[in-house]
Amino acid sequence: MDRYFDDAEYQRRREMVREAMRARGLDACLIASPENLYYLTGLDHMGYFAFQTLIFPAAGQPILVTRAMERVTVRDQVPDVIHVGYADGTDPDAPGTAEESLLGATMGVPTRDYRRRPAQAPSAGAKAAVAALHDAGLARGVLGIDLHSTFFPYAIADAIMEGTPEATWENLGNLVDDCRIVQSEAELALTRRAAEISESMMLAAIAAAGSGVYTKEIMAAVYDALFRRGGTYPGFVPLVRSTRNLQHEHGTWGDDELQDGDLLFLEMAGCVRRYHAPMGRLVFIRAAPPQTEAINAICRDAMLAAAATIKPGVLAAEVYEQWQGTLDRNGLGEYTRHHCGYSVGIGYPPSWSGSGVPVGLRRRSSMRLREGMVFHLMSWLLGSTHGDAFLSDTVVVTATGCDFLTRVDHRVHVR
Repeated sequence: MDRYFDDAEYQRRREMVREAMRARGLDACLIASPENLYYLTGLDHMGYFAFQTLIFPAAGQPILVTRAMERVTVRDQVPDVIHVGYADGTDPDAPGTAEESLLGATMGVPTRDYRRRPAQAPSAGAKAAVAALHDAGLARGVLGIDLHSTFFPYAIADAIMEGTPEATWENLGNLVDDCRIVQSEAELALTRRAAEISESMMLAAIAAAGSGVYTKEIMAAVYDALFRRGGTYPGFVPLVRSTRNLQHEHGTWGDDELQDGDLLFLEMAGCVRRYHAPMGRLVFIRAAPPQTEAINAICRDAMLAAAATIKPGVLAAEVYEQWQGTLDRNGLGEYTRHHCGYSVGIGYPPSWSGSGVPVGLRRRSSMRLREGMVFHLMSWLLGSTHGDAFLSDTVVVTATGCDFLTRVDHRVHVR
């Protein structure tokens, strides 16, 4: 699959990141999270299970370090980077197999192979990155490294820093994430398409539910809707849980058969070109408890109070306090959450919010909202003294407030 956005969009993103780098005095960054590589280059593949990094200089052509076998993907998706391929487990005396030489010659891929026989395979990637830094004249610079990323193992980061003793290293932190947290109009178009698919997935799940139905059948309906509507695999598996595993926050379906009186938890996200739009609902099997309408109304009011607060310039903490305040006024002051929503957008497994802890609408957060931010807004009241309710939707911050992108009815669903 070729990259989706045009060159102007990538240049806009790269210049925004470089401006942030200049403010910190960085000569280059080493970026490892697949979301940020996708954002800056368009690289979209599953090869990130092995070490890869983008050496992104403050000026000049970016350098992409991956396993050598990714050369064709890089050629087709990322034509404007220098590709440095490393071959793990290769005989150090061999210049490369005949097959590899033939591939490079016939495909015309500008790939340089740094071949070593390391004690452990991942160090081949570290050595390739070190060699690339020296070749680019960056080994004495001020360099940011993506230490917060799940995809930059400590052993590799340590080896790279040891291999460049004259460099000054800084933790890159959220520099790139902070740039991509605001979506452009081109990105929002994909998020809106993902939201439409999320609605279809949720409606399919609700329609499939019922007494005697296995949760795997509901999951089949969810995936059928996702793929038939033109979506792709999401960064996080859809969550389909029943009363038996309701409290397993990141658990999902198994061999469970729904029974009368069960509570079915549904949370899922459509995905288009790696952009996500999560949403969640509860379904009561055969009948809902007597207090359900009342607790669902509180849950809905809390969500709408939070949504009414969202606009550019507002602190994330203010949004959370509006959600919590609604609970407090309805006798649920003892019920608190770590957030009432979090930023979403580009996501690869295992997350639809990007690697690491999500950027949330949290109590005491000092983050100011900006137009173009997208959040999974959540109102979560499972196990409260008043009963169970759960609603979540994707919203986008607009110039004057926020828009709901997912719109399945907030009523009590009974099947």
